[in-house]
Amino acid sequence: MGKESLKSNGIQITGFGHYFPEKVVTNEEIYARLKYPEMHPAEKAVIGDIGVDARFRANETETAEFMAARAAEMALKDANVKPEEIDLYILANWTDRYYLPDLAPEASKLTGTKNALAFDLSTACTGFVHGVQTASMYLLSGKFKKAIVVGSERFSVRVKEGGYGEFTGGDAAGAVILEYTGNTSHGLVDMFLKDNANLKYIITCPAPKGLTKSYPDLIPNAINDSLKAIDILMDNNGLSVEDVDWLVPHPGTILVVRGVSDGTKIPKEKQLSNFSYCGNTSAASIPIVLSENKHKGKFKKGDVFICPAVGGGWYYGGVLFKL
Repeated sequence: MGKESLKSNGIQITGFGHYFPEKVVTNEEIYARLKYPEMHPAEKAVIGDIGVDARFRANETETAEFMAARAAEMALKDANVKPEEIDLYILANWTDRYYLPDLAPEASKLTGTKNALAFDLSTACTGFVHGVQTASMYLLSGKFKKAIVVGSERFSVRVKEGGYGEFTGGDAAGAVILEYTGNTSHGLVDMFLKDNANLKYIITCPAPKGLTKSYPDLIPNAINDSLKAIDILMDNNGLSVEDVDWLVPHPGTILVVRGVSDGTKIPKEKQLSNFSYCGNTSAASIPIVLSENKHKGKFKKGDVFICPAVGGGWYYGGVLFKL
């Protein structure tokens, strides 16, 4: 088929935004407070040689809702859309879960999207994929026209202070504006999300402490399912490597980053990541990379993107779109 024959569902991504907290934490700061000077072999099997030079840390005022609102505001400006035009606001977050209330209504209030239905989704690091998929169904119903999908996470509160997980977890938010226009020449082409409960054990965050615990099986499964997601989206839409302009995968850890990078046939010059200076920002990772590079002028109209993700649950999936 090829990229020129791709048809969307009539929903375009018209705006991109992101927010980074004010504070940057360096590796030196974390090394200074490590409880153990050497990484346990089980940790090494998940974290590898770290691969992150710095990461952002939210302060007390930079809540998940606050960061979501800042990213959403940037995306609204990029799309030239007024806040009151938004009628759907989806916030993907798992790091700040309450019993009640959802975070999205407050984030929507802070954004000024007073006419939007706002709610949370919590599917770990696949939250952005899930959010885009869910928003698409609302927009295709004909009752909603414009949506915000934002991933906002504070991974730093879900890793043990003084542990090696601190190196990987980052805080940030990324957002996109989705609009139903009916124009099928550009926009969302394909997306999917699958679960596998047989792998629910490989990454958990159990109560009462709520700290992330990963097992070595995480890495091969994360790599394999990320590559599987890429292949599914390409095969289902008749795409060759040459048809794909940009690959934007969720990173996980440096071992996953390298495994996906080396395992796919999509060349490295088409792969985008900010893992080295952001770490793993979970549901925010993909929209942040998209926003950063869009605002740098890296993309052009008609570019084709594949964005795969995996996450605790176990989930895997991805989004294919044409700018």
